Amino acid sequence: MATLFSQADRAYLRRPHISRVWFALLDLPSGPARLHSGAGRVKIAGAEWRGITDPGGSQLVSIGAVEEPRFGVAAKIDIVIAGVNVDFLRSVKTVARELEGRRADVYWCAFDQETAQPWSGGMKKLWPGKLSSPVIRWAGTGIRTIAFSIEGPWQSQSYQFGGKWNPADQRRRYPGDKGLDFIGTKIQELIRA
Repeated sequence: MATLFSQADRAYLRRPHISRVWFALLDLPSGPARLHSGAGRVKIAGAEWRGITDPGGSQLVSIGAVEEPRFGVAAKIDIVIAGVNVDFLRSVKTVARELEGRRADVYWCAFDQETAQPWSGGMKKLWPGKLSSPVIRWAGTGIRTIAFSIEGPWQSQSYQFGGKWNPADQRRRYPGDKGLDFIGTKIQELIRA
């Protein structure tokens, strides 16, 4: 049986000051963006990744829990950007339609917090994802947030990205499919021998 990690990798990952950092390669309309969940810039895997954490606190980016894809749970990552100015808000609003469905690959890498050195095992790809359309929220005159998700390939396994889970949209995708017509109704099945 093949293993994901060698004995040396396991020994490194068991050390007391090892932390995980999330990386995202986003296909934005302005070009590819390489971002990570920490602060500052990091060079790893031959590319430079920009941190989304602002130590000054002028802009707050929160990343939701990253769940393991398993039966009954579709993997996605929720990202909220708070404290945005009006110019940034307008720029996101103008490209909102272009963002939806674009590629967003998610990776992770372990770092030694004492030495700030990345794990020699390199970056590991979690899953290839797609960006959802950004949701812009206003609360009063000064609080503005932008929320979007990176959805994994299992998020919408039986319907296309941006589709609806209803009988009409299912028939649009698969003509003649009546499976969703029976959701929420009582069905009697006759089995004849």
